Amino acid sequence: MALEEVPSGQAADGYGLVLFVPAIADPAAPTVAELTDTGVVPLTYSIAGDGYARTTTINTVAANRLTLRQAIEVDGTITDTLEVTYVYTNTDEDVARITLAEGTTGFIVERWAIANEVPVEAGQIVDVLPFRASVQRKNAPTTNSELTRTQKLNITGDVKRDVAVVA
Repeated sequence: MALEEVPSGQAADGYGLVLFVPAIADPAAPTVAELTDTGVVPLTYSIAGDGYARTTTINTVAANRLTLRQAIEVDGTITDTLEVTYVYTNTDEDVARITLAEGTTGFIVERWAIANEVPVEAGQIVDVLPFRASVQRKNAPTTNSELTRTQKLNITGDVKRDVAVVA
């Protein structure tokens, strides 16, 4: 029997893009124009290396049947959470701090596996997360580190996963 072929992987460094997008008419089909509009703010390189904490929890519903020995499970509600930690200097150059002011609403758009410098184009696959920004929390400074803030971005609607950007 032949062994399975080992697929090549993709390095993460330089292959991600995180955008703040103020408005998307159809989050299931974001357009190139919406993702490149003047109000769009790239956040990728403001975020600390370990500062992008997105989790997805799929709650389970026990679907038991009378006298059935095997418990049956089905997917229940889905909970997405997003918390970001970003650098700041308390100046007008603080992209994330200014863009994500408490109460700000909009969308976080994630694009992975394409070099950061590649422009947004039709056909690229993205995730779209609608959010409302919570309180910005200053993290205590430590030796040999940058000043950072951590902020929860409360998910406010359906997260669209692996949707194609349209022309």
